Amino acid sequence: MNSIKVRIAGAGLIAALLCQVNLNAQDSESNKWVPDHIKIDGQATEWPKPLQFYNNDTKLFYTIANNKDTLFIVVSVPDKLSQQRIMRSGMSISINPTGKKKGGATLTFPLTTEAAPTPDVPQESRQKVADEWKKQILANVKEVKVEGFTGIADGNIPVNNSYGIRTASTFDGAGNLVCEMAVPLTAAGIPAGYDKPIAYRFKVNSLSNAERKEHEKAMREKMAKAKEQGGGPGMAMDPDFNMMLFFSNEFWTRQTLATHP
Repeated sequence: MNSIKVRIAGAGLIAALLCQVNLNAQDSESNKWVPDHIKIDGQATEWPKPLQFYNNDTKLFYTIANNKDTLFIVVSVPDKLSQQRIMRSGMSISINPTGKKKGGATLTFPLTTEAAPTPDVPQESRQKVADEWKKQILANVKEVKVEGFTGIADGNIPVNNSYGIRTASTFDGAGNLVCEMAVPLTAAGIPAGYDKPIAYRFKVNSLSNAERKEHEKAMREKMAKAKEQGGGPGMAMDPDFNMMLFFSNEFWTRQTLATHP
């Protein structure tokens, strides 16, 4: 009986949290005006909480904002599966000033590189070590991928670039993956004073075929090692959970630029 009450209470808390944000952004919603002294550092400390919208398909909380010359997007990802996808294959955000829910300039980040496996440490220390390991991987991201931006050739560009495109990703104290980006309006093809709805796509990417093969190999090795050590199956050995890494999720929404408050 007590466990049932705990589950009911937990469900109530989750429902209350989601009620604080719009479950899906409505077309022609207005952006927020960007907070003062914004820093693109993956911390999201300047942004009002909770973030403005939530999408259940991708499990993303997000806010779209702007000032007179720059577009800003912040995303918070509490879902572990979406975190794994983004850590492995990045998140793609498309911007289409025509309002059509297709095409548009697309930014993909973070682009993580190969990293050494987490060290073999005692069970009680593994989560802390894994969290620090993931933060270190994100801190070492060197490039982002661009496609369709004005004045920028398609392909990978440095994180520290001269185009005014800024990105940062890290994990906050609650274990949420936070991704921030800033893009000059002109680079996204948005003219000054534009008042028409702009279409945005948020896509949590799946693993590529090459990444899938590598992942499957790593999973087989982990399962063999666990069997040798007499351990039971865990999250990393759950085939249904890991198969979900091979499917992407996305959604489109429309919002208009904010005017100065």
